[in-house]
Amino acid sequence: MKKLLLIFLIVHTFLAATTQKWGKTIGFPNRSDWAHDIFEYYDRGYFLVGGYQYNNQLPRNWNIKTDVNANVLWDKTLINPPELIISKTTTDSEGNTYLCGRTTIDSYSCPLLTKLNPCGQIEWCRMFYDTYFTIEGAAVDILINNNNEIILLVFVQNEDQVDQIFLFGYTTDGEYLWKQAYASKNDYPQIAAAAPRSLISFNNDYIISGFCYWPFPDDPNHFWLRPFFIGVDSLFNEKWILPFAVMDSVFGEAYSAIKINDTIIMGVGMRWLNGNNKNTLLMFFDNNGAEKGFHQIENETIGPEIDFNGISDIEKINDSLFISPCYLGINGELFFGEFIFDTLGTLYKSVIRENYTGNNFIIRTTDNNYLIKVGIEDINGNNDIYLYKVNDNLEMVPFDTNQYTYDSLCPEPIPSGSINLGDCDLITDIGELPSPQEYYASIKTIPITAFPNPAETDITLAFQNTDHHTNMRLECFNIYGQQVHTEKIWKGQQETRIDLRGWAKGLYFAVVKSEGKVVGRCKIVVK
Repeated sequence: MKKLLLIFLIVHTFLAATTQKWGKTIGFPNRSDWAHDIFEYYDRGYFLVGGYQYNNQLPRNWNIKTDVNANVLWDKTLINPPELIISKTTTDSEGNTYLCGRTTIDSYSCPLLTKLNPCGQIEWCRMFYDTYFTIEGAAVDILINNNNEIILLVFVQNEDQVDQIFLFGYTTDGEYLWKQAYASKNDYPQIAAAAPRSLISFNNDYIISGFCYWPFPDDPNHFWLRPFFIGVDSLFNEKWILPFAVMDSVFGEAYSAIKINDTIIMGVGMRWLNGNNKNTLLMFFDNNGAEKGFHQIENETIGPEIDFNGISDIEKINDSLFISPCYLGINGELFFGEFIFDTLGTLYKSVIRENYTGNNFIIRTTDNNYLIKVGIEDINGNNDIYLYKVNDNLEMVPFDTNQYTYDSLCPEPIPSGSINLGDCDLITDIGELPSPQEYYASIKTIPITAFPNPAETDITLAFQNTDHHTNMRLECFNIYGQQVHTEKIWKGQQETRIDLRGWAKGLYFAVVKSEGKVVGRCKIVVK
């Protein structure tokens, strides 16, 4: 039976390879190349972050930009500091790119965040140094929310394991805003070794996926690996934590999550069974963190010789079907492919492909196809990156024959080269950052400062926080409540000058309204 199955796999893979259309290998001679993340750029090209290694030398990190068919346009090596790993990337509406990962300072592993402009040049770089990161500190995921804030998911590994999962808030100009810990051992004494994998935004709320160790309800002295989720609201308050299916003895990890409808979320991960036997795990819960059950893609539904199967990334095809790159164990060998399945774990279509290696992930592209990244070995045994694109029937799609202009937001062609991160700003006062609650409370108002005050002929009013408000007006009144001045305040405006000639001597009141509500006030004295 094993021999028949192997023959089937080879024939199946050969047919897939000979009919393949969209596929591209990215690699350089005599070195191993890999990718950690990819996104589709504004110009229909692709931006990859990853690394490479020559023989036994230290690994290096790079960015690669390709055209719509994955032909390399340029690549840039990240240099200084040498011990650097870039794990995730995202982009904003203006073509800027944000990279996150970790680096090492004085033997401490520290989170790192940097911004590149549309020409691939560094705008700013931040390293977060804290001796609290006694084992490891790393930024593991990144997104830009509806308020144009960078939200950084940070993992901190230390000996006491009290606070290990954080979100950091940052502006796109590099100003740090706030820090918040989640799933703290101070609040949940039974949690151990909590670690995040991904940060997903649903409307204005957030889901953190990962794993933790959690005891059996009737055996508090033994901890077991559990899929784990955290619900976070729009102001970054922790709503709930969910070590999944504790009563059902489900062991494993959660890698990501996807919205099913307005109330139900599906987490995806892997369930650990006996020995090497593992299954893809689909976990369901609502917006309040209440479990709604789980399903598995069981090995026997794929084939009799399947030892294990798993997925780590997912995209939605429609309201009922999903697509994921998958990996399968068959008689001790590792194979890769794709699944199309529903929320019950029923497979509608699957393809198994030979000779792929490494981690795999998927993105939905503008043309409503699916770009998948895997690894592939070259003839010398070095690892290369392989990108291929399929439709929602797992068929390879043709290359795009349209003509596109790439990197149009950059006035000059972008050359390959290097990016020096040696001048990163070192942020050492992480413990002094406000919480999200403190930060957002502070920007609800618009403090006003008047100078000189008292004044004779003119006065200047300085404003704070106007970039966080809309539809603002400044209004000035005398002590009888009569309005003597009004003007529009623009978003981001920092001050205005008022001519006081014609104002009677005395006391006045200046107020700023946002959306009709008073958010700032001060007194003015005219002498």
